[in-house]
Amino acid sequence: MDQPPKVSIITPCYNREKFISQTLDCLLNMDYSEWECIVMDDGSTDFSANIIQTYASKDKRIRYYFQKNSGISSAKNNAIALSSGKYIFPLDSDDLISPEYIKEAVEILEKSPEVKIVYAQGVYFGTKKGKWKLADYSLDELLVSNCIHNSALFRRSDFEKTKGYDPELVINEDWDLWINLLKSGGSVVKIEKDYFFYRKHDDSNIVKYPQRDLDMLRLLYEKNKDVYAHLLENPIQLLFEHRKYRERYNVLRRLTFRKPIK
Repeated sequence: MDQPPKVSIITPCYNREKFISQTLDCLLNMDYSEWECIVMDDGSTDFSANIIQTYASKDKRIRYYFQKNSGISSAKNNAIALSSGKYIFPLDSDDLISPEYIKEAVEILEKSPEVKIVYAQGVYFGTKKGKWKLADYSLDELLVSNCIHNSALFRRSDFEKTKGYDPELVINEDWDLWINLLKSGGSVVKIEKDYFFYRKHDDSNIVKYPQRDLDMLRLLYEKNKDVYAHLLENPIQLLFEHRKYRERYNVLRRLTFRKPIK
């Protein structure tokens, strides 16, 4: 690429004074230089602001903004509105990426207009360690279980065709966005390298808000009935073979007054 396109890294932050330095340091160590990081402070009450502003004073690519506590979806939407990159990359304020991730993901999207989302192999660190095992992507799979993690690269032009992150969601806001990006078509590429590092700790949103996957599935169905219609009329074999997926599929059948599958 003669002139690399700008990537807008979107980082919502709420009381992450223990971790935000590590996240910003990993960006400064990237192999890709054409980026900006919009850090949206979602009403932090600790020293997060001081830390972020110190980084921003040393590198103009890092920009700090504050909003009244409104939740992660609102923080992401507002950060995107303040950004200017061709590509968008969400990165939570306690996670890390490898130096190569952004560069390789950009190269894939630049060469392949049919690809809408690029993500890499995820690895847990912190209180849990090991590979983040997700099913291979297909639209049917995505409708039943989120098979793309939260830090993936996508085009601003595709994002602008959606309603953005749903402010009502405190977790799984990325799952909802992926469905809306992909339900009109397009493909997904996974980089089979350990490029994304997801921190597990007791203060994770998934711990603070133990919203059940089945409850989330009901909500996603109500928001996307048009695309779920295909799945309900043409069930994939995996739903019959996997007990967990069969339970989820039956939730959808009950919502549409269909007889559950045993």
